[in-house]
Amino acid sequence: MSNYLSDQQYIALKVEAAENTPITPDVFLPLISEGIVSDLGRSPDERIAGLDWKSDDLLKGRHLHGGPVELYADPDTLGHIFNMFYKKGATGGDAAVGYTHPFTAANPKSYTIEIAKGLYAQRYWGVKADNLKLEFDNNKLKASIDIKAVGQFSTATLAVALTGADMTEAVFNQDYILKPTEGLVAGDVVVIGGVDVTITVVEADGVTITFAATTVTSDIGGSVYLKKQTYTTPDPVLQDPLFEGNTLIGVGVDETAATTASGAKATATPFQEFVIELKNNLFEQAASGQHDPIKILPKMKEGRILTKKLFADVDQHRKWIDKTKQAITLISKGRFIKTDRTTWDELSFKFHKVKLNPNSNPLEVGEYIYDNQEFDILYDRTDVKAITLSLVNRTSGVAYGD
Repeated sequence: MSNYLSDQQYIALKVEAAENTPITPDVFLPLISEGIVSDLGRSPDERIAGLDWKSDDLLKGRHLHGGPVELYADPDTLGHIFNMFYKKGATGGDAAVGYTHPFTAANPKSYTIEIAKGLYAQRYWGVKADNLKLEFDNNKLKASIDIKAVGQFSTATLAVALTGADMTEAVFNQDYILKPTEGLVAGDVVVIGGVDVTITVVEADGVTITFAATTVTSDIGGSVYLKKQTYTTPDPVLQDPLFEGNTLIGVGVDETAATTASGAKATATPFQEFVIELKNNLFEQAASGQHDPIKILPKMKEGRILTKKLFADVDQHRKWIDKTKQAITLISKGRFIKTDRTTWDELSFKFHKVKLNPNSNPLEVGEYIYDNQEFDILYDRTDVKAITLSLVNRTSGVAYGD
């Protein structure tokens, strides 16, 4: 029996042309970890049936799909992460100077993602990001997202035997759901009876796939699984993650002052730790006619910033006591894009109104005193926004669904 090393797997993704409509993902990214699971909502059948044991079967419930994914935050990978978390505006620029992508806190695009698991691939579609955490891990910016999906496909079971030469269709049983072919599309490769089969049509009945005449033998109850793809080198070429050493963070009375402060090391604030946590509070809408969610929508959005810096004066303690408005701007730069070295990969994060909740200065033997701070990210009625987010990278807007 074969065993499989996690390091040999992949994550692939692609923005969906139509929301909640699966496609074959073809953007491959290097992965730190993932923990996406499907909760099938099954519960014991506890009807009285002449037994002195709790149950003799499980009953189907509502399906929920989701979990965490961790990746290093290079500029091009960040574009996909933001695109499944916030709404992308019109992309500007070009390949010579870099593409500029603005994002606002609104309903994002949906993605199909696929994760290799040994022999097979686990595919999720209608994917949106619920929580986003950005933090510097040993100088490298790391992105942790929790995703939710409307459905999954990984394996299925044959309902009709395949008997040898010139097979052209396979029929799946409905023990999992009524339409077990959901998630597959033409061009996908599935493995049946040890034979690779390329799908030509996913039939509208939800149980049948068709393919070119193929010799394949498998009994009723035989396994069908989505074959994992071959990892393809990212295009554009994968850049380094953004580094803490190339990041300046400014704090000011408003966004203008904070952005000015972030413009130079002399005026920026030297944070020892800086973590951004954002939430979409996604709502998974259930519906009659299916076990999976029918759509996923963001509700009230929120966020906070967690920081640690050396205590120097009582200013931040006073602002916590007085509930004083502040603003924070983070500018993180990557490599030059333009040949004359005037434009570069860049992440710009502006928080227009933040307030401390709480601020503390703990004492520990042998340690300096720190400001340990948590800022609530608030809506600024003056600037009419909570966040301004912009990303400059080498990926055109087409990759993000333009």
